[in-house]
Amino acid sequence: MLVGAEFYRLTLLWLAVVLSAVAVAYYSHSCRQTYGQLTAMEREANRLQVEYGRYLLEQSAWGSLQRVESMAMDRLGMHIPKANEIVMVKQ
Repeated sequence: MLVGAEFYRLTLLWLAVVLSAVAVAYYSHSCRQTYGQLTAMEREANRLQVEYGRYLLEQSAWGSLQRVESMAMDRLGMHIPKANEIVMVKQ
């Protein structure tokens, strides 16, 4: 039979073991949740990076010199000036 002090120590030890097990389970679950959030954010970052690349390509296509020249000629009727049409302006 256990004496009062030994019973108290054994009870305290079992309580520490149980609390330790609960803490391990809680932090394992917390780490899994956080890792899930991290992977979701990484997927979102990758998606946004791809979208940003597409926007850069679109921007370079819309602002290309060849496209601007062709639109100026087609829509505005502009042309490259001949030598006699160029006028030098002095300030």
